[in-house]
Amino acid sequence: MDFQNKAFQTSLTDNIDYPEFCLKASLDYSIFRDFRRNEIYRIALEHDSFEQGLEYLEATKKSSSNVLSKINEFLKNDQIGNPEVFDYDGIGTIAPPTLRYIKILSDLESEFGTLDNVNICEIGVGYGGMCRIINSYFKVKTYTLVDLKPVLMLAQRYLDHYPLNTTLIYKTMNELSKENYDLVISNYAFTEIRREVQDIYLEKVLLSATKGYITYNEINPEDFHSYTKEELIQLIPQIRVNPEVGILHPKDCTLVW
Repeated sequence: MDFQNKAFQTSLTDNIDYPEFCLKASLDYSIFRDFRRNEIYRIALEHDSFEQGLEYLEATKKSSSNVLSKINEFLKNDQIGNPEVFDYDGIGTIAPPTLRYIKILSDLESEFGTLDNVNICEIGVGYGGMCRIINSYFKVKTYTLVDLKPVLMLAQRYLDHYPLNTTLIYKTMNELSKENYDLVISNYAFTEIRREVQDIYLEKVLLSATKGYITYNEINPEDFHSYTKEELIQLIPQIRVNPEVGILHPKDCTLVW
């Protein structure tokens, strides 16, 4: 498949190697069964360390959320894709990125309470792990996954292994129509794209969303001209800036409204 030249990439992961691998993994079972071990994929998504996983776990334990009551359900996330897993006391064998998703779920419950019967949009979906974690805990009404087409194909193959009590909707950026979502989520992805693409997501999703949770970083090339935290607060004044754990860069944080 002929993807965009790197000079025109829309995001840090829109770099030919990552979407091309996602396409191959979505179509070929011999690749799909171990996709979370692949070096290209690990650089993009499966790079959290044991120590970072421990930070996510400790933050979850300290939160007001009760999500760890469903840990046996969350462990099922790692039955697909053969991720690198570690043993954590009192939890079991689990991949650090899965602990990150659980930590985000605990943040969502602590910030917003129940997500039953809400309409969620996630921008940048990885393999669908966050979607699966949320939907194994809450009974979400609809869950819209937005990403590049090859990434969506891989996420759909992954999520099709699990029965979910929601309606899943897969959309690329240009397939999205403007909607009033109850909650928009983006785990670094929104802050890793070009400003002109961010503008599309702001117009179609973020500015009209009732609630939001964005994991924020500042690692883009200068030519992306991506929105800074301060600029986003100007656009969405109700944003609260919360510290993040397991950070890779000093400016990492979460933006919540």
